[in-house]
Amino acid sequence: MDYAQQALSQLPVSLVEQAKQFFDGQDPAHDWQHNLRVIGLCERIGGEESADMEVLRPAALLHDIGRAEERQTGECHAEISARLAPALLAAYGYDQDVVGRIQQVILAHRFRKERPPASLEDKILFDADKLDSIGAIGIGRAFAYSGVIGQPIASDDPGQHTPLKEYEWKLCRIQERLLTATARRIARERHSFMVRFFEQWKKEMQGVL
Repeated sequence: MDYAQQALSQLPVSLVEQAKQFFDGQDPAHDWQHNLRVIGLCERIGGEESADMEVLRPAALLHDIGRAEERQTGECHAEISARLAPALLAAYGYDQDVVGRIQQVILAHRFRKERPPASLEDKILFDADKLDSIGAIGIGRAFAYSGVIGQPIASDDPGQHTPLKEYEWKLCRIQERLLTATARRIARERHSFMVRFFEQWKKEMQGVL
């Protein structure tokens, strides 16, 4: 089943097209394909966890539309995305209460101490976004983003960030932060694959294999 396409089929076509335009020129770690994967994971997890999909689907669609503006201004992309969402949703009959809940879900996907995920829909979008950072996809994104910002894929300099350091400092801990049972179940295989990959990576870097 293509969960992303199932989700998109339940959203207004023109809203999807408008959202897609915000991803022109985005780096490969945060592009439209990343957005589609998060939408698909939200559809899968939301279905299993009995979420309010009227809120979750548009929140997933719009959660990263502020990234281009973030690059220009430095403002948090979640706040930009939440601010842009009402104008985009206005033409499609979403009432103010639903729009407000969509904004909250978008805001909560970027975890902050003052704004932790609270509702089920908050937790699912948070989990879906984090799941896309681990496993084979997560590895690909880590290496792709290193290339975008000019980092080496390996270095003898202990102060130089690399995909291996990204894994050791952040990615290996993501499964512990997930909030829903479905996401934790999905994470197990993704995490295991990632561990195996970087074990092999270190051996090859040392010439052991």
